Amino acid sequence: MSDENRTIARKLVEDAWNTGKTESLDSLVSASCRFHDSVFPSMPPGVDSLRQHIRMCRNAFPDLKYTIDDMIAERNEVVVHWTAHGTHSNSFLGMAPTHKTASISGTTINRIENGKIAEQWSDWNLLSLMEQLGLATAPKQQVPASLGRR
Repeated sequence: MSDENRTIARKLVEDAWNTGKTESLDSLVSASCRFHDSVFPSMPPGVDSLRQHIRMCRNAFPDLKYTIDDMIAERNEVVVHWTAHGTHSNSFLGMAPTHKTASISGTTINRIENGKIAEQWSDWNLLSLMEQLGLATAPKQQVPASLGRR
């Protein structure tokens, strides 16, 4: 079962995210799949929602490429640690294109039922992406001078 689940999670990354060919989604993702992503908290459930989401992301980053850094499969879940790399060529979340490249890493947990992804949790850092695109800077924490001396 774990090997089959790994294959499903890998095909989602390689077939849909990396190529933009979303035809295979119907065989990989449940029609009622639920998504949990703090950057996209209002993403509706369902395979069509994911199809639209992938198209939107690939429109903003046409050369978007995911690398699977690690994959762990236990019971009915597959955890994928990934790195995404792409060039910001079109609007993304209201941010005008910068034509800069960025790399972000994240983690996605896929819960699989009956051979399809039924629920997905994704965690990645939007601020890191915005910093690389030159659109934001993280607040710098000041270290009190007394802590720096010994």
